[in-house]
Amino acid sequence: MFESVLNLNSWFLFFAIYLLIGFVLSKEVYGFVPKLMSSIGWPIEFTQKLFGTKSLPYLFLFPNILIFGLFTFLPLFMNFGFSVTDGTSINFESRDFSGLDNLARITQEVQIDTGGINVENDKFKAALYDTFVFVILQVPIMILIALFTAIVLNREIIGRGFWRAVFFYPVMLSPVVVAFLWTLILKRQGMLSQTLIDWNWISEPIQWLVDPAWTMFWSIFVYTWAHMGFYMLILLAGLQSIPRDLYEAAQMDGTSERRVFWRITLPLLVPILLVVTVLSLIKAVQAFEELYALQVGWVSLVSYIVENAGIRGQKTFFGLGIAAMASLIVALILIILSLLQFYFCLLYTSPSPRDS
Repeated sequence: MFESVLNLNSWFLFFAIYLLIGFVLSKEVYGFVPKLMSSIGWPIEFTQKLFGTKSLPYLFLFPNILIFGLFTFLPLFMNFGFSVTDGTSINFESRDFSGLDNLARITQEVQIDTGGINVENDKFKAALYDTFVFVILQVPIMILIALFTAIVLNREIIGRGFWRAVFFYPVMLSPVVVAFLWTLILKRQGMLSQTLIDWNWISEPIQWLVDPAWTMFWSIFVYTWAHMGFYMLILLAGLQSIPRDLYEAAQMDGTSERRVFWRITLPLLVPILLVVTVLSLIKAVQAFEELYALQVGWVSLVSYIVENAGIRGQKTFFGLGIAAMASLIVALILIILSLLQFYFCLLYTSPSPRDS
């Protein structure tokens, strides 16, 4: 009780000193309200007088940069520390330095510790291959569906606002909710299997999410259904930014809709398509929540990291280090994709020599 009162008095003392400093610095300000406001906001005015008005944006950005660095770069450095050490503890003092041994444990076919067959290498390669297949198939399919949907919703159709909301609705759902809904449909005794049995299309129920012949198909289907609406809105905004005069001129010249799409719509939509492609690539590489909750029959890179880190299952001596090393590989891929996105944005937003 005494400590809480002391802390409360300390805060009052700090606030009083703060206002006193502001009152002294604002002695040239007259009027009660202006003087009070100047006393409260004296750090901004003092910074403006000391460094000029150009420094104010950096002053407002500093807290955001500090928080961003604390929760982004600090975990990245910690992750690098885990990747070059071994042990079950998260305390670096209790871990042994191993250098690049964890990289060898996931990339070499022979175990560096025992000389036997490296099962960890097979698991990492399988996760890398499955993720690659998922990305290569899912991203083009989702972009094509999002583009087609955006073109349709850009037309004058009945209930256009309603259909936009319908296609965007899955984006607002939690990944766990998405997985739960589709699990009810795709599980062995789910709605899909029972319907196909009633129609005599199949003789026995199929575990669609686990069966090797169907697990990748339904993973792509569900992931596309859950995220397509976000990219559809971006492409729709790009379509609406194209000047209507171009379409009216093409219509007056009797140009077919197919030619209008290939000669006007698509070329002007290329910058948006590039950004959408890079964003969807990043999202596909990071695929985890829906796939993890669906319990599909393959392991993504992020799922591989989670399992080795001991978040799911029991911790192992090399698990955290292997997970950290694998996450650095994923981070490197994401950094490359982010730089590509930045390059495309810079390329298509910078003024051309003709504009200057």
